[in-house]
Amino acid sequence: MKAYLSVPMIANRALGRARLMAEMIEKAGYELASPWVIGPIENSDPRVLNVFLRDKKGAESSDVLVADVSVPSTGVGMEIMAAYLAKKRIVLVAKKGSVVSRMLQHMDGRELIEFEDEESMARQLLTTLRRNTK
Repeated sequence: MKAYLSVPMIANRALGRARLMAEMIEKAGYELASPWVIGPIENSDPRVLNVFLRDKKGAESSDVLVADVSVPSTGVGMEIMAAYLAKKRIVLVAKKGSVVSRMLQHMDGRELIEFEDEESMARQLLTTLRRNTK
């Protein structure tokens, strides 16, 4: 099974949190479908790599999408919508006290993890992902 990790990449990047989320995804038995989010920011030639198509297809073809929605991100929102329209499982992760979009708050079927610190986020994410592993 594959899990697509969706995190802010340009503004508000939290690389340490993204790497911890990726670790929990793999620990839960999923293959990370978006390994580029835990590495250096790409400076690829848009004629060579179409980021929109890669990310859209990745979100649509994974079994679950895990998204850090602690801070606003247009790209994360677009990936969530692609997964939603493809009827994928969606797990949202947000730091307590962060302002989460009302659109995401009202999304049918989404699972929301609110965390105090990275340790509680990791524990809750692992438990949530394992709960529905087939």
